[in-house]
Amino acid sequence: MIQSRSFKFRLTLWYAFMLTVFLGGFAFLMYTELSRVLYRDVQRSMYEESRNIEDGLRAYFQETKNPKFLIPPKIEKGSIVSSPDYKKVLFNAVRDWEKQQRRIDHSLFLVRILGLDHSIIVSNRAGWEREVIFPNYERDSVFMEKGHSYQTIYFKKSPIRLYYHLVKIYDRPFLIIQIAKPLYEIEKTLGRLIIIIMVIIPMGVALACFAGWFLAKRFLNPVERMIQQARKITAAYLKNRLPRTFTHDELDRLAETLNEMIDRLEASTRAVQDFSSNVSHEFKTPLAIIRGEIDLALRRERSPEDLQKTIGIISEEVDGLIRLVDDLMFLVRNDAKQIQLQKKNISLAPILEQVLKLYRERAHKEGIEMVLEVSKDGEVLGDEIYLKRLFTNLLDNAIKFSNRNSRVSARILAESEYAVVEIEDSGIGIDPETLANIGKRFYRADQARSKEGAGLGFSIVKAICDAHQGILLIESAAGKGTKVTLKLPLLGF
Repeated sequence: MIQSRSFKFRLTLWYAFMLTVFLGGFAFLMYTELSRVLYRDVQRSMYEESRNIEDGLRAYFQETKNPKFLIPPKIEKGSIVSSPDYKKVLFNAVRDWEKQQRRIDHSLFLVRILGLDHSIIVSNRAGWEREVIFPNYERDSVFMEKGHSYQTIYFKKSPIRLYYHLVKIYDRPFLIIQIAKPLYEIEKTLGRLIIIIMVIIPMGVALACFAGWFLAKRFLNPVERMIQQARKITAAYLKNRLPRTFTHDELDRLAETLNEMIDRLEASTRAVQDFSSNVSHEFKTPLAIIRGEIDLALRRERSPEDLQKTIGIISEEVDGLIRLVDDLMFLVRNDAKQIQLQKKNISLAPILEQVLKLYRERAHKEGIEMVLEVSKDGEVLGDEIYLKRLFTNLLDNAIKFSNRNSRVSARILAESEYAVVEIEDSGIGIDPETLANIGKRFYRADQARSKEGAGLGFSIVKAICDAHQGILLIESAAGKGTKVTLKLPLLGF
């Protein structure tokens, strides 16, 4: 059952069907055309022979110069009365026609000449006309109208083609030439052709199917090897690749495309595994802290102050977990293209100023000066909540990695098509290796030093920027600070 449904079987079956239809159509057309040509040639030759006989008769009558030969024979009591000279002229005409046929014995045609009273004057083969019953020519409307016609009769179940031709002398009906041609040779030839067709076509289709099956099996061997190799590829083991023939044909390009897809799946699987590992690590640390504080609180009696301190630590870790979950949910929805922005016309200066107010106290405690410079404000089409989140992440990083007694500057500029926001600090900066990896989820330059944050901030910033069709640029050098430039399309562009 599986084999009967295989592609090779179906391909061979369709090939056999199409070949059978093609050969059958070709055989039908060949048989039809050959039959038409053979029957047409018979009719043409009968017509030409009748004209030859007529021309011979005219020549004999003209040579005799005897007017009595130009008068049709008389009829007495149902029989023809003809002089011996008259019959001799007709006999000589038929004999000369026989000689012109250049046959060894007799012509292939049966010829007789009739008088207008239906009597037989002369025949090239004595006796055959008494066995074959010819239809009455007077009942043939075509003959009576045109003076010639074709008919087919059957004698002993064998077809015979007839041709009647009226001979006129000086525009007077003189006699009738009847020519008969047995068609059994044509019927025999066509019958043999049918037998040949009935034998050759099935044999040809069978041989073609065998050859087609062999070729299909040979050319589909790469597919079979691809199937066997593909069965070894699982989600847990994506190292294998499909074999290629490097012929650059359709199958080779298919294998190449599938290998590229497996490469992407492997990269995605590795990213998911790394993501899961990082998420578990990020969750494990605060949960371990919470668990330790709870165990310590339950191990012995503690003062209210100690309990309050423990609860504060737990609350801080829970807040961190909530922020981590929110960040992860945002990135998941962004990957699934499920973020729905409530865009409206907004100015960037008020939003950035609100975010700066949230960090001024923190920056003041760390001795960091925060400055907002608005060269030219611009209106953009954006979501206020998500833009606040974007600026919050950028300012949080700027303060986090700035030195004490340094400065964080936020500037708003306007270009021809973009509203530009620049956030610059004079902190520790970013080395080239870290700058190349920035934006990767959970990536942090110094895992031991960076105990705040999970390495998702810049991924969120990039996602929000892309959702607003913006451009994000980072310029940084180790020990010289960092400048982040955000460009958002102005209204009308």
